[in-house]
Amino acid sequence: MNGEASSSSAAELKIHFIIVGGGIAGLSAALALTRVGHRVTLLEKGDSKSNRGPGGLHLAPNGTKVLFHWGLKDSLKAAGLTSHPLLFSQYHTGQLLGIQLWDDELLRETRGEFLLMTHGNLCEILHDAAVSQGAEIRYNAKVVDIEPEDGAVKLASGEILQADIIIGADGERGLCRRLVLGREERIEPSGLGLFDLQFGSQTATQEMAQEEKRLLEKVQGNPVYVAMGNSAGATGYPIHQGREIAFHFFFRAEFPLDGGWDDPPTAKPELLRRLRRNGPQQVTRVALNKYEELDDWVHESGRLLVIGQAAHPIPHCGIQVASVAIEDAAVLGKLPPEAALRGALDGEVSMITFITTPDGPEQDARNANMRAKYRAGKNVLEGDTSDGGEGEQWVQIRTIFGYDCEDEADNWWVQWGLLRARANSDGQNRQSQMGVFSWSDMTVLSVDESTS
Repeated sequence: MNGEASSSSAAELKIHFIIVGGGIAGLSAALALTRVGHRVTLLEKGDSKSNRGPGGLHLAPNGTKVLFHWGLKDSLKAAGLTSHPLLFSQYHTGQLLGIQLWDDELLRETRGEFLLMTHGNLCEILHDAAVSQGAEIRYNAKVVDIEPEDGAVKLASGEILQADIIIGADGERGLCRRLVLGREERIEPSGLGLFDLQFGSQTATQEMAQEEKRLLEKVQGNPVYVAMGNSAGATGYPIHQGREIAFHFFFRAEFPLDGGWDDPPTAKPELLRRLRRNGPQQVTRVALNKYEELDDWVHESGRLLVIGQAAHPIPHCGIQVASVAIEDAAVLGKLPPEAALRGALDGEVSMITFITTPDGPEQDARNANMRAKYRAGKNVLEGDTSDGGEGEQWVQIRTIFGYDCEDEADNWWVQWGLLRARANSDGQNRQSQMGVFSWSDMTVLSVDESTS
């Protein structure tokens, strides 16, 4: 551990968790639970490399503040880059539309930073921290069946493991989500998809328009590039300390899309033909589908709950995907951050829609608005109201960035958790005496921790 570690109260009753899935949500949960003394066994179907993707990710201030609290600031800063500007341009011409700065005042308010790194960087940091706290992490351990009522999971090898609580962090297409839902899910295409890829920074710079190159020479602070076009768009940003650039190309399609992170690499798409000569070695195509909203993240048995993409699939490669998974882990045993989550879901979808607006009056008005703000020296996402105040989109961004899931969960328990604990204590004690443990037992124990 390193950086600004905060003290955490040890759980009064140590229980055993099995976590299914070794991505960001699963590893964050393993760290969060072992920090307070619980026993954790994490099961990941891939090896220690295949589940750590090369693709880039944004880590927003509401996520970094949690990891800073856990003592990971030094590791994160060593692996990632702190980003300040967003540069908006037209996709097909490279013409600059405007700049948005994450200024120092905003970052001080949020107590976090906006970091750029790879999925693999973050997973490695979380893995090492969780293991240092005593988590057992098993790779090549594919879960093929789960009996939530018994707290039991069966591996492809035939081995059966049992725990008090099972946490499903196996993604939107995983077994745990289906079990909580109770049936096969109705998945609908959104009409949006993306290609994820990485380039050497020199190759990416060669492909930039002249105006973008001139701006790059002037702008400091590891900018994120946002290109907006006719039913297509892209974001790009430096990774690996600036040696490579991560790109996410978004596009609209009227036909159903398939494709996920677990699939083999996709052949280089025609959409990227301009970059073909010096293009990437592989491209991953991912469908941005519409998933059902779960009524509850906890299975009816009370012994299985889902977090991360298994609980609330957020469009991949958005600003909040990793941060919300970390927030889920941080409040395990407290309160799921549903208020902030809804804002994050809406914000990710609206941003992709915003940058892929088709040609027409709506796109023309958007571009004219952004150019006018840029010429006036203003941030392009701010001040959309007639009286010069902050626009709705910027207010939403500031609110989500400033959200502190741990503080909100503790406040909820102080106000309501004690009442719930007292009302349920007799029934919980009888269950515990019989050896039956459920998620509601865990929430009552969390009241004891947060108020001790």
